[in-house]
Amino acid sequence: MGIRAQNASLILADDLVADGKILFTFEEAQRRLGRSRAATGNVLKRMVTAGLIDRVRHGHYVVRQLGVLGTPSVAEEIALAVAAAFASIPHRMAYRTALDEHDLITHPSRSIQVASTKRIRARTLSGRPLRIVKESENMIGVGAIVSGESCVSDLERALLDAARRPMLVGGAAVLAEAVAAGGESIDPTRLAKYAQTLGWSSALRRVGSIADALALQGVAGRLSPLKAISADLDLEPGSSQTCAWRDARWRIRWPQPVDEIKAVVLQ
Repeated sequence: MGIRAQNASLILADDLVADGKILFTFEEAQRRLGRSRAATGNVLKRMVTAGLIDRVRHGHYVVRQLGVLGTPSVAEEIALAVAAAFASIPHRMAYRTALDEHDLITHPSRSIQVASTKRIRARTLSGRPLRIVKESENMIGVGAIVSGESCVSDLERALLDAARRPMLVGGAAVLAEAVAAGGESIDPTRLAKYAQTLGWSSALRRVGSIADALALQGVAGRLSPLKAISADLDLEPGSSQTCAWRDARWRIRWPQPVDEIKAVVLQ
């Protein structure tokens, strides 16, 4: 990197840090540098190569945190990449990404899953596949908590998301693993409140069935259906597997025997 370009990079980085800016856009960088689009693009490319910043999607950047220089910032702090990409759009990290944030699964997905009121054009964030689940504005904030510059589903919302659409997180076994890992940290009252607010009685039934069948301390026996159950429900919708066991109380059809799933998630 030439002396002039190096100076411009350091000045921009210093200005951003001094102003407390972690996230910034191409347009903001151009304004701060006072250069043409081509010259600004060259400076930003050099800053990415030097490890000063990370490009999370077209026109959106994040200043790399101290201690993660030389590595993609999203590897250490996914929230920064998500916040930079979605900016002012109401969103939260959800589904498998949220389960990983709460340390509920042993094999996190490479993709980043975000619930958002709007879709963005980007298909990747910092080189990782992006999966967007569109939600209405009155749903997006239920159970959302601040995570750095972004938002993430809290424990109960993360479990309900996974229980509503198990295939998005990897299936019934992953859902059971997450519920088991949550265990005594799960607040049954909050879980039921969220399910009632969202109208997700089926999701609550799946969580309740797993908690009772696996005899999970702190949550087993503490959940009740939101309404009278009138039909059976699959633990893993869309699965080609036949029913291996039926939970009579929750009327949930399991694709695998309870002991088989228990052996995997409670080992």
